[in-house]
Amino acid sequence: MPSRQKANEIFSEMRIFFKTLAVVLCLFFTCYFLFNTVSLARLEGSVVNDYKSIYSISRRFSSYYNNVDSIPLEKGSYYRNGVDIVVNSDTNVKVLSIGIKKLRAELETLIGDSLWTIAVFQNPSKYVHFDPLRKSYEIFYQEGTKDIIEHIVDKESLRATYQSFYGCNLKLTGKYEEDETRELIRSMFYPIYNKKHLDSLLVVDIKASLFYDKVTEFNKEYNTVINWQGSNSYQKSMHLPCSDQDEITLGIGIVDVIKEIFIPSILFSLSFFFLRMNYIRRKYLLQFDRMTGFYRRDFYEKRLRRMRTHALLIIDIDNFKRINDTYGHKKGDDVIKEVAERILNTISRKDVAIRWGGEEFLIAFKSLSYEQLEIKAENIRAEIEKELVRKVAITVSIGGIVDTDVSFSEAYKLADSALYLSKENGRNRVTMAD
Repeated sequence: MPSRQKANEIFSEMRIFFKTLAVVLCLFFTCYFLFNTVSLARLEGSVVNDYKSIYSISRRFSSYYNNVDSIPLEKGSYYRNGVDIVVNSDTNVKVLSIGIKKLRAELETLIGDSLWTIAVFQNPSKYVHFDPLRKSYEIFYQEGTKDIIEHIVDKESLRATYQSFYGCNLKLTGKYEEDETRELIRSMFYPIYNKKHLDSLLVVDIKASLFYDKVTEFNKEYNTVINWQGSNSYQKSMHLPCSDQDEITLGIGIVDVIKEIFIPSILFSLSFFFLRMNYIRRKYLLQFDRMTGFYRRDFYEKRLRRMRTHALLIIDIDNFKRINDTYGHKKGDDVIKEVAERILNTISRKDVAIRWGGEEFLIAFKSLSYEQLEIKAENIRAEIEKELVRKVAITVSIGGIVDTDVSFSEAYKLADSALYLSKENGRNRVTMAD
């Protein structure tokens, strides 16, 4: 019986834990999913601001361009201040290398090594600045014509952008693969006009990975699981500023959310479960007797004293001192446990069993008549007598009382007097107080 009871307790505790885990999982999933949804909008805004900052920095280059001097250079290739200059024919060349390096420094402060190449094409195409001069640009420029800038401006719809006070006076391409390096990049084209004349074209190549790196860094910093690929339960599509190509999708997947919250949910549930079980056990020890599972007298007596109607039985194990003296206190404890268990098997759950003293128990019933209480008492007495208790013949004496409009102290005295009569009249019997 004890092993079965223990198994039931373990099963009950496991059921409580899994219920707790299910609730915590649902709660954590909902909160974390909503957090990622809100964060996705914040990430989108951060990405847009990064590209707007790139554009703002790049636009300032036009002021520098319009205010630098020119020097005469013969046809050929030059390397000044870390910038390659390719001159197609003898001409005056603007001194842009220092400004290009400053532009690179500002952009690298913002986007780091995601900056790929800066190029400034002169119109007409007599010379061009590269930082650095990559093989693909060298081939592109050598194969191009004097109308190369005009071609790009027309293709990207950048004609007469000097008329734009607001909005996009530059263009960001979709990602493409650079032939020589196989690097995925996006190019920003910014035409520089002077008195309505297209003087030059600033080209800033940015690694396409800038966007994906931004998502990765954002996830790491804010503990989110936003992704740009895979199956998503919630997602948003966007174009980068000043770009109408290469739509980008950000999303949140259920599997990613569950993976992220699963272990924290288990740890939280375990912590909550152990705290709850510790609270229950502490509360149990304050309310119940550890040996019998009955209520403790110091816990329940104050409730009885507030009652005015009573149906009570006082049960006392006969000759208990002799059992302790003959078999030892360990056997005495075992007898008390077994007697308590038989009493519990005889009464119902709504009845209140209290360990009143060492081998004395008090059972409080609700709404029982005199006759019903006497039958209950007889059933308990018979249940204990019918079989040996731990190989020892055990009997109990019982005193009972049913009374209304009486204090607990008075009711208890009457029931205790009835118990005394049971003892005096030979034990192993029930006596009801009149």
